[in-house]
Amino acid sequence: MIAFVLVLVVGPKDLPKVLRSFTKITGQVRKMAREFSKSLEDVAGEADVKGVKQMVADLKTGNLEDMARVVDDKILTDTQAAGNSADLSDIKENIQAVQDAAKTLSDAQADVTSIETPSSQQDKA
Repeated sequence: MIAFVLVLVVGPKDLPKVLRSFTKITGQVRKMAREFSKSLEDVAGEADVKGVKQMVADLKTGNLEDMARVVDDKILTDTQAAGNSADLSDIKENIQAVQDAAKTLSDAQADVTSIETPSSQQDKA
């Protein structure tokens, strides 16, 4: 149906020229669309690289405020999540047990030291 309308509108003599021009134009349009898509992808990639470049530049100049803010935000969220999920009574009991064990060990070492001291004094005499 389209071919019949083209033959009537353009004529059989000029139809090959029109078809060649049409295919040439569609090829150019496709090429432009590919280039446009590629340039958008490049811009998106450069935006990611730009952030990394900025961080490296900040490191070189000693401007660590932005990086510290990022780290602080990350640590804050992690510690809040850990605090929300942890049972603090268990942690307190574990700390108390460690402190008690350390005190017991310290007392035992003091006892050993006091026992060794008289014998070492006898050796000196």
